[in-house]
Amino acid sequence: MRAWKLVATNLGRAEQVPYEVAVLPIGATEAHNLHLPYGTDTMQVEAIADTACAAAWEQGAEVMLLPSIGVSVNENTLEFPWTLSFKPTTILQMLRDIVSCLEHHRLMKLLIINGHGGNELKTFLRELYRETDVRIILVDWWMAGLQDMETIFDDPGEHGGQMETSLMLHLRPDLVEMEQADEGAVRTPSLTGMREGWAWVARPWDLLTTHSGVGNPAGSTAEKGAEYIERCSARISELLVEMANAPLDDWYPYESD
Repeated sequence: MRAWKLVATNLGRAEQVPYEVAVLPIGATEAHNLHLPYGTDTMQVEAIADTACAAAWEQGAEVMLLPSIGVSVNENTLEFPWTLSFKPTTILQMLRDIVSCLEHHRLMKLLIINGHGGNELKTFLRELYRETDVRIILVDWWMAGLQDMETIFDDPGEHGGQMETSLMLHLRPDLVEMEQADEGAVRTPSLTGMREGWAWVARPWDLLTTHSGVGNPAGSTAEKGAEYIERCSARISELLVEMANAPLDDWYPYESD
């Protein structure tokens, strides 16, 4: 029995564990080019969170993996059929309620592992800061392996490209239809500031892309996906161990004087 996974354990076992860190994965339900499943973000973040929690547990960190949230902020991608979206205010209220439950149960450290690029969760954490004593840390899982990304992938892509396709070829090859994929080309902005990267817009995904993909999936392999998952999961597990071992005092998560 995986005691670190809330949905897989039971009351008899769970009440015997002094859990130190809760882990909340957040995925999405959205189109990923023509060849990847709608649940790509959710499957990826669940696999990475589960692997990281298992490794941290083996090192003595008593972590609790919470059920994932499988719908995220996709207001600018809804033109693609069957994309599901929560408004940012909905995500905030869900996080607020989950954090309130953790505080009620006196589990005061939380790691949110974000698996969807459209989630701007830092703003939410700032709003929750004065509402709760739960100490919340946020990780976009792919950032944990950023230093290795260019060495593993020729052209990682952003959405349904080589990185995500490789991960899914490793995790769920039965759900990948490579013969359906397009090249993931995007349109060039007409505004100079956007082309140079210092001006920002909530990109209308149906104008930016052809079939929702950003990045060419050519060259994807299950081996590349497995290696990247391993590296990201290892770094996140190290963070979990550090969080579990860090004193929950007024200085957390910093070193005291």
